[in-house]
Amino acid sequence: MTDTLVPPQYSWTCADCGRKVPNRFDVCRCGAAHADALGATGAMGAEGATGASGAERGPIAPQRRSSSLTWVILGVVAVGAAGTLIALQVIPVKPNPTVARAVETPIVTSESVEPSSPPLTSGTTALPPVDFAPIAPIAPIAPLAPTVASGAVALEDVISRAIPAIVSIEAGQGRGSGFFAAPRTVITNRHVIQDNVSVTVRLSNGQTLPGRVETSSVEYDLAIVRVDSALPSQALLPLGTVNDVRPGQEVIAIGLALGVFQNSVTRGIISAIRRADRTVMLQTDAAINAGNSGGPLLNRQGQVVGINTLKVGGSAESLGFAVAADHARALLAGGKATEPFTSSAPQSEQLAPAFGARSSTDIAREDGTKRYGQVVEGVAREAVQLDNYWNRIKANCTVRVAPGHDREWFGLWDGRAKLDTPDPSCSSAVQELEEMASQVRVVMGTAQEDARRASVLPGQLRDIRRRYRMDWTGFGR
Repeated sequence: MTDTLVPPQYSWTCADCGRKVPNRFDVCRCGAAHADALGATGAMGAEGATGASGAERGPIAPQRRSSSLTWVILGVVAVGAAGTLIALQVIPVKPNPTVARAVETPIVTSESVEPSSPPLTSGTTALPPVDFAPIAPIAPIAPLAPTVASGAVALEDVISRAIPAIVSIEAGQGRGSGFFAAPRTVITNRHVIQDNVSVTVRLSNGQTLPGRVETSSVEYDLAIVRVDSALPSQALLPLGTVNDVRPGQEVIAIGLALGVFQNSVTRGIISAIRRADRTVMLQTDAAINAGNSGGPLLNRQGQVVGINTLKVGGSAESLGFAVAADHARALLAGGKATEPFTSSAPQSEQLAPAFGARSSTDIAREDGTKRYGQVVEGVAREAVQLDNYWNRIKANCTVRVAPGHDREWFGLWDGRAKLDTPDPSCSSAVQELEEMASQVRVVMGTAQEDARRASVLPGQLRDIRRRYRMDWTGFGR
């Protein structure tokens, strides 16, 4: 009998005779055993080996071999994993809204849970108390704002707020500037109003109002103009002090440049603080042209630190001067300084002549003021006797008096003081008092007219009357 050809994958080759033996036989005809069978016999023991000698057993599965597909799959997986790692490093991860809300929610601590509350649990296991402080919500980062100095105001705002309070002044042929520093009260330079008592005030909106010069100072080159028809809502400028002024500080000058260009604005710095006799001056490089005189020199807070007065011409450039606002404040207070101001400013002999020159009108005005003061002082001594007489009448007679006068018997001149008793003796006393008061009125009226002819300003006359308690409204008409 010949051997049947068996495909190699279903047979094994005998090592002794070289026959092809099917895989279901472990022993060749020549008695040689398959190598796999020998390994199995050693594992099963001697009895199993002899019992299986030459016996037929079931077919053995073909031996498994490695496939190239396996390596391809492994390579693809490796490349995918590497790509994922690279993507996690490069692509930003979008935050999970749930996690963000969890971060913003404060963690409950053991101190925030009431003793009576049930313990926090996860499933069936109790969680230990948490001792960490609550996590505050994360605030969004705000964009950086530009750095602004404390108290500083935009330059445009300073100017826009100041302009409604600045006016131009027309006095005869002269033109100048001024500003409202108090209700119905304008400050300007004395050389702007010159020797005029009445002036025209032009507001920033073009409206014109009549004004009268109340008082002036040749020494400080300042004047105060009263504008009775100005509205109560008229904008005002606050007065600063030279004590707060430093060289190098930024300032703004506003006025009627060249007598034509109203509300012209120039900017500069304080160059120095100087003194002309007793007048403190602020030197500035802000352009001060003809017509700017009397206008305000403002700091960055909108306060008037000086009143623009003059400019040095010729070969000099950017050399202007303003009278310290402290002098204007003193003039508003009746000539008495309300605040001390710097005394360290160096004396400037070159500036002194600009404030010491007096015209013939100035000389006549000073003389007239002196004479008026002497007359009022003498009348005031007589008025003291009338005060005593008036008090005796009030104590013995029925008199009706309206308040508002320095002396109550002034009311006999305008009907605000009247005798209400029919007692003949009281009527005789009041009549005698009226005759003496009439003499006082005549003397005061004559002195008032003489002072006006001497160009004494109304404010100066009023200040003298108030000093001696002789300020009746009829005297100022």
